[in-house]
Amino acid sequence: MGDPLSNLDPVEAWKPAGDADWNLKWAAHLYRRAAFGFPAVDGKASAWQLLQQAVARGRDACIDQLLAGGEGQDEFNELMDSLGRQISSRRVARFQDPQHEKLQGWWLYRMFYTPHPLLERCTLFWHDHFATSVAKVGKPALMFQQNQLLRQHALGKFGPMLSGISHDPAMLVWLDSNSNVKGRANENFAREIMELFSLGVGNYTEKDIREAARAFTGWGTTGGQFVFNKALHDAGPKKVLGESGQLGGDDIVRIILKQPATARFLVRKLYQEFVSEAASPPDALIEPLIDEFRKADYDVRGVLRTMLRSRLFNSSHAYRQRIKSPVEYVLGLIRAFGAKTSPKRLAAAMDGLGQTLFAPPNVKGWDGGPAWLNSATLVARHNLAAKLLGGDGSDPRDRIAPAVIAKNHVGDDAGKQLDFLLNLLLTGDVSNAARDRLSVFATKPSKPDSQTNVIRDITHTILVMPEYQLA
Repeated sequence: MGDPLSNLDPVEAWKPAGDADWNLKWAAHLYRRAAFGFPAVDGKASAWQLLQQAVARGRDACIDQLLAGGEGQDEFNELMDSLGRQISSRRVARFQDPQHEKLQGWWLYRMFYTPHPLLERCTLFWHDHFATSVAKVGKPALMFQQNQLLRQHALGKFGPMLSGISHDPAMLVWLDSNSNVKGRANENFAREIMELFSLGVGNYTEKDIREAARAFTGWGTTGGQFVFNKALHDAGPKKVLGESGQLGGDDIVRIILKQPATARFLVRKLYQEFVSEAASPPDALIEPLIDEFRKADYDVRGVLRTMLRSRLFNSSHAYRQRIKSPVEYVLGLIRAFGAKTSPKRLAAAMDGLGQTLFAPPNVKGWDGGPAWLNSATLVARHNLAAKLLGGDGSDPRDRIAPAVIAKNHVGDDAGKQLDFLLNLLLTGDVSNAARDRLSVFATKPSKPDSQTNVIRDITHTILVMPEYQLA
């Protein structure tokens, strides 16, 4: 059999899906991909009620709101920016100090409560794309500053973001730019801006990297600020990607943005992140998106709107075709039950799950996909779910109460409670055999007063099922 994606008409694939088949299944699909599982927390409605409201609003209205964000953004951003500056400005001696954990908790809190979840979702995507680790940078203040830069441009134009990251102190420290000087060019940043940030392997030469490194000489940091040291800059003629002259770093960014390979590379990464990681799309299928992206001057919001509205996104080619990252897993289950657990304590668990915020493992970022799941991380997901459900005698402040939430929505009937949980957490995506086994357990508690514990154990079972690991 050939690649099913090759049989799709590219023009038809990216046409809007419309509302004809808009229902709970596709609403939940949209929010798993774009909002950590559920619409923005508003403090007035449960996750289940928010999903029902989304179904009533219609697909396009939901996507428009995701792209624009909800009410109260200015006040929320002002508060979170102030807290982030306070946390990141405190002195720390090493990466393992609690201050780093507090900064990670700050971002988890922001992702959970934000009125604009798609913006945070994209900030996380760009954090992985421009992978930079505090383990080497050492200063939380620089990581916070970079995080703010990524958020500023996460749904905007890629050009200003690439320019900003090339001047970003955390990135310059991460890629050793202070040692990139005239006569002894360090190629780290020049290589990564082409290989990982814009063009992709095969779309530049080693000579392009060497010449670009010369163009970036003299770019560095002093006191946590970007500086250009003219005395350390190689002002001689250079030739990069076919363009010659006395090129500087800003010229390299401009030249990179002119390359057709840049739009193709970025669209492929956005496709993998938001549409499907299960199969690499043929060039012909994504060509309409690439063309749109270039014509719109690399407008991320525009290309995401096309993706999320498309027939392809709302089809079996995309449905459950991604593995949840640890952040998606954690925030999804917390959002589902409206829990008030401590973000700092959640941050402490992220390392075991395989995704420590502000500390991707290398310049390529997290491998993602199947690499999220192995014997160690699956056990970590199992244990975290048990902890949050209170099944291990843990701190009651961390607990969620599925039995209470199920009862509030559907009453005391155990079968209805089971169906509610399966719809809330899996949109009903479970085999008849699995549901039957859970049903026997749900309707036959060992003691008359143990229904709460039974529902807790059923919820834990759902949270570690293979189906729940898929976004």
